[in-house]
Amino acid sequence: MDRHPPPSSKTWNRRIAILAGICLLALFFVTTTKLDHKGQFKGVFLLKGDRGHLFVLTDDLYLGEGEQLIAGLDLEDIRIAAAGLPGRHGKGDSYLYYGWNEKEGTGYVRSYLPDGRRLQTCFSRFSEGGMHDHGVFIGGGLPSSVSLSDPKRLNETGMSYFDGSNWNHIWCTTNEGIAVGSSFKMVPAYSWKFLGSKAEGVGEKFLKLMSRHEVLADGVPLSIDRSAYFRAGDPYFILVVKVKNIGARAARFLYCYGDEPWVGNYGTASGNVGWVDDGLVDCEQWVDTSRHSYAGFFDCGAPGSGHRYSMAANFIEWIGGRKPSVYFSNGPTEAPGEGGIKRSLDSNEKFIGVEWGPDVLQPRESTQYAMAIGMAYVDPKTGRPVKPEINANYIR
Repeated sequence: MDRHPPPSSKTWNRRIAILAGICLLALFFVTTTKLDHKGQFKGVFLLKGDRGHLFVLTDDLYLGEGEQLIAGLDLEDIRIAAAGLPGRHGKGDSYLYYGWNEKEGTGYVRSYLPDGRRLQTCFSRFSEGGMHDHGVFIGGGLPSSVSLSDPKRLNETGMSYFDGSNWNHIWCTTNEGIAVGSSFKMVPAYSWKFLGSKAEGVGEKFLKLMSRHEVLADGVPLSIDRSAYFRAGDPYFILVVKVKNIGARAARFLYCYGDEPWVGNYGTASGNVGWVDDGLVDCEQWVDTSRHSYAGFFDCGAPGSGHRYSMAANFIEWIGGRKPSVYFSNGPTEAPGEGGIKRSLDSNEKFIGVEWGPDVLQPRESTQYAMAIGMAYVDPKTGRPVKPEINANYIR
């Protein structure tokens, strides 16, 4: 039997030094790294730290965190491949695939269309100044699109459309909230109290996402229940918002929904022109909701511009008997006709706003708002957007 001499003192010292170095590195990492467990395990990501930490180690990556990314391993694409979706795509079937974190109220829905196209909608997957929404609010993206390794992949954030060759940006992070008080001060969605969420899927053909919230309207508590309904093959979803006064006195408020969507390409509105059913809109203006039931933006460029654009288009349709106030403007804080000046839509924050109210709810009274939000196709004969027919009969 072979015998080996025991390790020399130098060998033992070297081993002890290596072990001590590993322990010191581990101690340094533990004491300087914040663990941020978001709960859905999209991968492993090391970010630059803040607020007293050098690093942040997290299991997910939101839009707005890509600039802090040092290194990461994205597991979501592997998960989708393991589900067999790439092999099914484009073979004549429409179906839904989704990921939803009920505790955090974040996730996404992919609608696979029969001919290889797909529509993706992300909800509450963004961070801005350490704040982000929880619940059924359009915004953000998956780790692969927000890491900033390829800026073009930001087109896959918010609501986005893959036409078989390229991704087109359809809707961005929405500006949503209630306006309260005599001056109608905005209470944005990220400040609402999040009470939980739920996903109810029926096979691969139907999905309902729900989130519950509470907010104060000038001191009066309101409960807000939000439901997004998806059906396989539809290039849109239907959003129903139910508001109830759970306080002891009347509440007065506006319900506001809007977006500067950057249709076509994330980060630019240069080719975006407003549209309604009977024409294009190139100036700030109110939409006549007695004549029109929907509006949107179309990335076609101004007439005679000479540039080529994506020709992508979005729309929002208000559903039900109540007519909101709808407008196009150059930004979320601007309204048409201010100062009596008619201004062209020429900013990089071209905005569409939809407002209901002012509504007054007595204690235990409730109201609801419904809208279809999605993508419009372009008629190859006319070159103009065509809104898909909306079917809300399946909603309960």
